[in-house]
Amino acid sequence: MKKIKVDTYKLDRVSTRMAKDFGTIPNGQEGRYAYPLSVMEGNMLKLHRQETNRSSREALTAIRMALLTVDGYIKQVEYDFSSHANSENQALLQGLLMGFDPFTNRQVHEVVIGETNAFDAQKYFMIPIKCLLRIEKSIKHWTKYLGPTGYFTFIENQMGQLIEEDDVMNFAVLTEEEQP
Repeated sequence: MKKIKVDTYKLDRVSTRMAKDFGTIPNGQEGRYAYPLSVMEGNMLKLHRQETNRSSREALTAIRMALLTVDGYIKQVEYDFSSHANSENQALLQGLLMGFDPFTNRQVHEVVIGETNAFDAQKYFMIPIKCLLRIEKSIKHWTKYLGPTGYFTFIENQMGQLIEEDDVMNFAVLTEEEQP
């Protein structure tokens, strides 16, 4: 598999490219994506609670690294994040991937791929990509209005009481019938 070193340009541009290729969640249609969105945001909130220095900025980098990870699965390349990775964004990246990625989370693998090995990466990852793009938009918005941890302040206020005080990373997989 080809390995590509990720520079700042590639990291900054992935969202625009993925939005163009896969689309975004239309305003007002977030409810149809509630399960995967809440799992991804909940996993990141749990990780932020553990280490409050995991800021909105680190979350943005983790979102973009997750998008590139998915892009790598689809294009069958491996991205090297070494010039951007740190313990904070790596933890958030892992939390995001545990929420949907069959190559990171064994339970998701069993549900999505199982023993069939029939897997259409482009089709499967469309929903997680749209969710990641929506979360990125939210992070930018709340950081602008509430500061460096604004996104996590917002999420804590909106759904914090629903998120367990543990370190279990949850996941959500929509079946074909449930997909928007």
